[in-house]
Amino acid sequence: MGIKGEIRGRKRESDVRMVLGEDDWVVRLENGVKFGYNLTKCMFSAGNINERRRMGEIIIKNDIIVDLYAGIGYYSLPILNNQMAKHVYSFEWNPIAISALRRNIEINDIDEARCSIIEGDNRITTNELKDIADRVILGLLPSSLEGLKPALRVLKYDGGILHIHGLGRSLNYEDWVSDVEEKLVNENYKINRKNLIKVKSYSPHWDHLVLDLFLERK
Repeated sequence: MGIKGEIRGRKRESDVRMVLGEDDWVVRLENGVKFGYNLTKCMFSAGNINERRRMGEIIIKNDIIVDLYAGIGYYSLPILNNQMAKHVYSFEWNPIAISALRRNIEINDIDEARCSIIEGDNRITTNELKDIADRVILGLLPSSLEGLKPALRVLKYDGGILHIHGLGRSLNYEDWVSDVEEKLVNENYKINRKNLIKVKSYSPHWDHLVLDLFLERK
């Protein structure tokens, strides 16, 4: 048993304090996927359940996926669990989350050969994996815009799909969308908007959004 605290720092670490028992490993079953994590060290956002399910459902057979902010496998695990993706590259820099991701691959009976876990800062580690991805997930809040250049680095040369997370004002999502698209306008791609989805309310007057963009080489 623990007392919930705040999420801290760029590594999105939990601040839960145990008050009964010492084992902080918990497993959450969601849409047939087991998400295990150390609740005193890792965050888990229950409000993202529909987006995690959606990621597991929209993948096309033999897609190669890059998950730039994989954490414990919030999006990587549903994708791997549905057996459609050819391979998933899960990038993460928090060693505690990486340990949980490895354990989650095992407890979900996922063939570890279908997932490459890339440790470290994706602004650096993506230099070794260029032109590989059909889809790139940028699932970082409050903003994943810093990941656009790494995402374009790993996206296949002819283009592909970006799933970009961020925060938009509740009554004016287009400001955030315009900001995202403006940062991509000079990147030699034609941009086609596919979906704009509200994941959940994040704070007063702000919503967690996902923008699906299809990029095609000009």
